[in-house]
Amino acid sequence: MKKAVLVTGASSGIGAATALEFSQKGYFVFLMGRSRERLESVALKCRSGASVLSCDITDTVAVEKRLDEIRQHQLYKLEVLVNNAGIYEPGTTCDSTDDSWEKQFHVNVLAPVQITRSLIPYFKTHQGGSIVNVSSTLGLRPTANTAAYSASKAALVNWSISLAQELGPLQIRVNCICPGLVDTPIHSFHTQSNEEKVKTLRSLATLQPLGRIGTPEEVAKSIYFLGSMESPWTTGAILSVDGGIHIA
Repeated sequence: MKKAVLVTGASSGIGAATALEFSQKGYFVFLMGRSRERLESVALKCRSGASVLSCDITDTVAVEKRLDEIRQHQLYKLEVLVNNAGIYEPGTTCDSTDDSWEKQFHVNVLAPVQITRSLIPYFKTHQGGSIVNVSSTLGLRPTANTAAYSASKAALVNWSISLAQELGPLQIRVNCICPGLVDTPIHSFHTQSNEEKVKTLRSLATLQPLGRIGTPEEVAKSIYFLGSMESPWTTGAILSVDGGIHIA
């Protein structure tokens, strides 16, 4: 059976770059996300083959149907799960709404938990697997105006450590990536004019010791390292990929 990876939030940004990174290394890629059109665009670039699994990851019934498609495949063996999908809504504790908190915790924490829980029996049957959760440096070092997002990403970090201990005896590795400022559509500067965006990026660049924000491809390489058999004796790791912003 050909090795495969499932990447959530695979239609753009870090998710799309991660899908392409695994594909370049010979993995068949299951692409999960809301936009079928954008997923199909990514699938066309996957040289080792890809399958589009369009759904809203907060819709547990729809997600379970998509996971069944993976489990029923006879040609591909799922070896890696990358829980990458996430949303960001800025706001302080005082001005953010309950709906915003619930939505960010649902997408950023509960959905990864549900997907992982559903796939654990599959990994157990196949005698191992690898899970990479994509958190954020805000989950390690929160800032003002990011209350719900930072809290949800901190929960993802702590769950990753707990899960690594739970699943270690089953030979299922669990690791966590904490990206910093990366040039992806999740950031508001993507809606700015070119001139405004250049100014914003120059300002943001000063926050990192390495003097620039990151690219999705740079984060994807780290996700591949932890997810693949390039790190067979690594579990419970929390890796910051952020240009050094967590120590600035």
